[in-house]
Amino acid sequence: MKTRRTQNTKNRLMGKYIILAIITVILYSCGGTTDKAVQLRDLKQQRDNLNKEIKVLEKEIVAEGGILDAGIKLPSVIAQKIEPEVFNHFIEVRGNVESDNNIFVPALRPYVVKHILVREGDQVEKGELMAELDNQSISQTIREIKNGLKLATTLYERQENLWEKKIGTEVQYLQAKTSMEDLQIKLTTAKNELENTKIFSPINGVVDLVVIKEGEAAAPNAGAIRVSNLSSQKIVAKVSENYITNIRRGDKVSVYLPIINLRLQSTVSAVSQIIDPNNRTIDIEMKLPDNDRINPNMLAIISLNDYTNPEAIVLPINAVRRTESRDYVFIASKNNNTWVANLRDVELGKYGQDKVEITGGLKKGDVVITFGFNNISVGSPITLTFTQY
Repeated sequence: MKTRRTQNTKNRLMGKYIILAIITVILYSCGGTTDKAVQLRDLKQQRDNLNKEIKVLEKEIVAEGGILDAGIKLPSVIAQKIEPEVFNHFIEVRGNVESDNNIFVPALRPYVVKHILVREGDQVEKGELMAELDNQSISQTIREIKNGLKLATTLYERQENLWEKKIGTEVQYLQAKTSMEDLQIKLTTAKNELENTKIFSPINGVVDLVVIKEGEAAAPNAGAIRVSNLSSQKIVAKVSENYITNIRRGDKVSVYLPIINLRLQSTVSAVSQIIDPNNRTIDIEMKLPDNDRINPNMLAIISLNDYTNPEAIVLPINAVRRTESRDYVFIASKNNNTWVANLRDVELGKYGQDKVEITGGLKKGDVVITFGFNNISVGSPITLTFTQY
């Protein structure tokens, strides 16, 4: 019964082709009286109508278990069989290379710069003298205080000896002692002031920048010489407050330094729990390995894994079709021994670089068409090739 019905369907299709051929001959024979543009339009309309009927007949043949003519070529598509896999979602943020040991050492007094003892690029040790301001007046003051202190000390010692022998008054003894102690305090103060005219390195490092110049007055408490130590650098970045519960200390991160084309792996060493009210962000830090190529203030691009699903259904982004009201995919299912295309609505999760997580609508074992679906229609038979992504 099915064979006879299939044969009848084929005969109907053949009759349509014969009618189309006769109409074509008649129209061409009347070419002198009929506009060619009209002829072309009518022929295309008839062709479209026949194509629609062909698809309907093909579906009927497949539904009845028949076999299509060997000469009819089915649309070829590529499909993926759903198997759960690990899905990682990443966010990218920008940060800057910083160093806790990158110090702009200031001049503490507004005196004229007398000597600069280092140049940019010099290695210095902690406590090493790098520059000296004019301290002549302070040195003169120290000499005067020392002379006065010498005399005051002598007078005190004599007065102390007399007082022990009960000679003189207690007031004379106390005045001598106070005079000596006052000069001792003044000497200490003057020596401290002398130290403030010198610029020492606070760390071991390299002189990165010298701002002051000999013969010019230094600006008090402004940076004079910058010393950097590249052995303890880090990246500091700002991340939206939305990720405060997703990013934790110890998380692995990928770091890219574009200026030197360097990629490396690091871990989150600190996550601030205080949200900046101005831009609603939190600070995160990542330590960097010792590398002479890495310098403070370099731009860094950090890739953070903020979400992982160990049993995710994942598809290539291009396999998902989107409209204003729905997201859907083409799936393939078997009708007897023939693959047929259909639609399936899906729910989308997070996006990766070229993949998307499917949170609803598909299950393990489903066959999703990932390429070639632009040439097929719902319910039409197809030729299937599997691939792995």
